[in-house]
Amino acid sequence: MPRDLDLDFEFQDEEVRERPQRQARPAQRREPAGRSHARTAPARRKKNDMTSIIILAAEIVVFIGLLIGFFYLKGKIEDTDSSSQASASSESGESSGTNNGVNVESEDFTLTCTKVQLVMDADNQTAAVVYFTFVNKTDTPLAMSAVFPASVKQNGADCPEDTNLTDTPAEIANKDMQVSGGQSVECAYAFKLADQTSPLTLTIHDNYSTFQDIGSTEIPIS
Repeated sequence: MPRDLDLDFEFQDEEVRERPQRQARPAQRREPAGRSHARTAPARRKKNDMTSIIILAAEIVVFIGLLIGFFYLKGKIEDTDSSSQASASSESGESSGTNNGVNVESEDFTLTCTKVQLVMDADNQTAAVVYFTFVNKTDTPLAMSAVFPASVKQNGADCPEDTNLTDTPAEIANKDMQVSGGQSVECAYAFKLADQTSPLTLTIHDNYSTFQDIGSTEIPIS
């Protein structure tokens, strides 16, 4: 075989053996620019997450503070309204002297209806005797009849005072007795009735300050 071909092969073999020696030095690897940016991205993301959490916590604290302030102011307003209503009711009660039907409690007097009795008068007619306890708190002697006259109605009609009782209780006269300040007296009114079954409507009139009917109640008699 021609040697020229063999020489050519030997020359090529030498070149092949020399190439690994030239490339034996390891090449320096360069990281892409995008990879270094990817390393810093998680840190920035973590920083942004912490900032969002802090802002959210601050908003929650502000919201809770606003709720507390709202309910505090609402309670203050309700307390003020309640105090105003209580004061108005107190002033109204002192001016009119009304309390629970025909029972009257004021700075000047106390009047309490204690009982009602049915009796027969001298004409053999049915009468109602209404008993009261009267207390004078003023410095001026006054009679119960002058301060708190009473009236009785039956079936819508006025019942006249009955002065013709067979056995007149002492309390009937006491209603015209002058009572000193701080003293009390048991007194009564007597009224002639139309029948013995229909209920009575007892009303108290204020002759001292308001000059109005200040208490009324219905009394069953059957």
